[in-house]
Amino acid sequence: MNEYKIIIDNLERLRINYGLEDEEVDSFANLKSGTYQSVITGKMVLSTKDLISIAQIYTVGTSKLFNPKMRMPIFKNVPEAIKKIASDRLGKTAKVIDKKDLINYCILIFNKHYKINEDFTNSQIKGHFKGELEVAFKGKSIEWGKSILSSFIEDTGQTRSGKTKPEKVYKLIKKIPADMIRKATETVGTDWLD
Repeated sequence: MNEYKIIIDNLERLRINYGLEDEEVDSFANLKSGTYQSVITGKMVLSTKDLISIAQIYTVGTSKLFNPKMRMPIFKNVPEAIKKIASDRLGKTAKVIDKKDLINYCILIFNKHYKINEDFTNSQIKGHFKGELEVAFKGKSIEWGKSILSSFIEDTGQTRSGKTKPEKVYKLIKKIPADMIRKATETVGTDWLD
């Protein structure tokens, strides 16, 4: 897939995600009427200046548009006019991260990134949190023995050097049931999961 197609696909994903009409993209980006529609249908090629104008509608850095796996901007960081359209048309609201959901996020991290008998430290698990999740869970400890995952995780009794001090090493000893994974997915979603 060439870079231009990745950019156009990402711009279209943004437009759909926030519920904008083609003409509104033209209006917000100060483009001539019909420009965005012509670009999407392949009748016109977007200039760099126009590309930047469209990206700024959503406060997306243009370099992110080159990523085929681009993440949507954090809703609270999107301009008010776009938030209003997304709220009115799609019912979108800023996601509130509940600190008690930490274990639900961990369940999905284990499901995607860890195999049975694989060891880990808490900072390795927290390394999967980016952006607002990283901020929400900063300084929050993960107490495996007190969580619903206690029977799936074992303290190996070993430590590994960490950034500031040695960290306990844990091991995933059993497969997490599909039902727990489904409930975690319903609670916290997967759009944050890398």
